[in-house]
Amino acid sequence: MQQQMDQRSALAGWVLAIYRAMNLKGVDADAVMAEIGMDPALLEGGYSRYSQVQLSELWKRAVELSGDPTFGLTVAQQVRPATFHAVGYAMSCSATIYRAISRFAQYTRLISDSATATLTENDGLVMLDFHFDTGGERPIYETVDTVLASVVAYLRWISNEPLSPVEVQIAHAASASGDAFAEFFGCPITWEAPRTCLVFDKQQLSQRILSSDEELASLLDGAASRFLEQRMAGRFAVRVRDLMIAQLPDEVPTKARTANLLGMTERTLLRRLKDEGTTFAEVLRALREELAFQYLRRGMCMSEVAYLLGFSDNGTFSRAFKDWTGRRPSTITSDLPQAARA
Repeated sequence: MQQQMDQRSALAGWVLAIYRAMNLKGVDADAVMAEIGMDPALLEGGYSRYSQVQLSELWKRAVELSGDPTFGLTVAQQVRPATFHAVGYAMSCSATIYRAISRFAQYTRLISDSATATLTENDGLVMLDFHFDTGGERPIYETVDTVLASVVAYLRWISNEPLSPVEVQIAHAASASGDAFAEFFGCPITWEAPRTCLVFDKQQLSQRILSSDEELASLLDGAASRFLEQRMAGRFAVRVRDLMIAQLPDEVPTKARTANLLGMTERTLLRRLKDEGTTFAEVLRALREELAFQYLRRGMCMSEVAYLLGFSDNGTFSRAFKDWTGRRPSTITSDLPQAARA
């Protein structure tokens, strides 16, 4: 697992936002980066990347040395177009806030190998869901809050509007800085939710961005697509997995739907998976097993887990889980401390 974690990386622009926030808080960011072994010269390259291991260590040291539990909000205020490279510039040129947030969702994997985002709509609401893949490591929950705050802060910056979500849902327990984040978002936060997402009023997202230039944004989309294709070379199964996440829990991921989202035929989809030594069914099984362990270890009830993984009922999920692992889901829950099951 650690080897897989070491291969993950994030754009240098995201590190630059943390770097600037550290300096604002009186922390010697250069000294900390040198201590961790992060080359500061990479901050000058828009498409340079730092490993996820280095990024996590930088975050821990920044919070520790700043002594500020709301450090993440300072980071969020430093987000600018360069933070997300071509994606950030395309967002700033988008015709509407909705188009900007759609571009973010489409290219999140380019910004960080450890995150995916999906955009869905229901009854006048738009949900931007996040899934954080830490390779089995315990996530740094404060960074999750900061990512959500950064998206909102950047949308406010490019639109020059006091945009606020209708609701924020976060899967982990409330942090010490929870009240400050709720004030920043300007809406209620539901902690220990089944998902991590920003919920917006679709009508509010239809507001136009005055600096928009969709022709330029389309050119930047092309650049982002090329960069993403290069990043995902030889990792087609990862792209398929991301799109499976986008389909859950509203529907069980299918070959037809996934192929359509990728803009290819089912035959091409299956051939490319075969070239990487796997199948559609194997990718789906591995994803469901991984998410099942994550959800159960959070103390979520079996009916919630079954729903989120696209199973029709608890029994079907329980049988599938036993086939995967040789264990019943209840044995995972029973291993948790009492506080986690409460």
